[in-house]
Amino acid sequence: MVLSHLKTFVRIVDAGSLTRAAEQLSLTQPAVTKQLAALEEEFGTRLLIRQGRRMRLTPSGEVLYHYAKRIQSLVEQAYEAVNEVERPGQGEIDVGAVSTVAVFSLPKVLAVFTRNFPKLRVRVHIGEIQETLDGVIRQDLAVGLVTIPIIHPQVDSVPLFQDTVRLVVNPDRARKMPRQLSLEELAHMDFISYQTPSRFRAFMDGMLEQHGIIPHVLMEFNSHDLVKSMVKVGLGVAFVPDSVVAEDLASGTLSAIDVPGLPPLARTTSLILSKDPPRTGGLMALLTTFFDHYQVESRLWPAWYWETRAEESALPWSGQPAYSRKPPTV
Repeated sequence: MVLSHLKTFVRIVDAGSLTRAAEQLSLTQPAVTKQLAALEEEFGTRLLIRQGRRMRLTPSGEVLYHYAKRIQSLVEQAYEAVNEVERPGQGEIDVGAVSTVAVFSLPKVLAVFTRNFPKLRVRVHIGEIQETLDGVIRQDLAVGLVTIPIIHPQVDSVPLFQDTVRLVVNPDRARKMPRQLSLEELAHMDFISYQTPSRFRAFMDGMLEQHGIIPHVLMEFNSHDLVKSMVKVGLGVAFVPDSVVAEDLASGTLSAIDVPGLPPLARTTSLILSKDPPRTGGLMALLTTFFDHYQVESRLWPAWYWETRAEESALPWSGQPAYSRKPPTV
């Protein structure tokens, strides 16, 4: 078995056919077929079954596919780690994020990161929470940014900030409403909501139902941007994370209304990463940037971070900005 055979196998599965895999790999179809046959001979079992024009994984093929993806990722990380030594301060790092964080929170942090480490390239992958978690566990992603704390035996979860949820409304409509809304008044509002199923929608619906409110949802969308756009034109009210509407509230294009009958609403945005990641200088720099930006308490940082900090002199960019935090006292 050679790495090229695993790479070909993964490409066949992802492409869905031998022909497309051959085209993407710039190989002939017989060459691709031969590599697949060699892999099946190596494991002594069928890995793929043809169904019409497509290929279907066998149970053994399903197991191998996931391992092959991990092997590919580890090989890429090995190349990046070696390149980091040969080309100090350069390389690539993969970050996963849910769409809300990617659009409204991540740019400010990456602006600081790229200013301090201009030769490190960041690749951002936007996905759902489960997709981001899976990428971190497989170590396809160096870190992930999600809107809930994650508890998982293979993952460290560090809370970054509390994102307050606000009730927002069109400014003209707000001027005709009381500064504080009662639960009864809220119950008669038309809502513009985030779509179902989603964790945010479930969180908000559950909270409102606990206070006897079954919201009348006029429209729902799969984007907080679209939700607030509908609110801006006066079609209804919406509960939206503060990170999404902070600039709109500051500029006056949206107004926030208090509902004293509801408890303070917020969700926790967290950074997740493998409990035992490749401890590259790039990852250290990225973590430091995030934790400093959000003023995360030192005791919440992964323990291995401080162990690596003890070997700071070995990092390839000793001339870069110094880390600003001190290890937690024991």
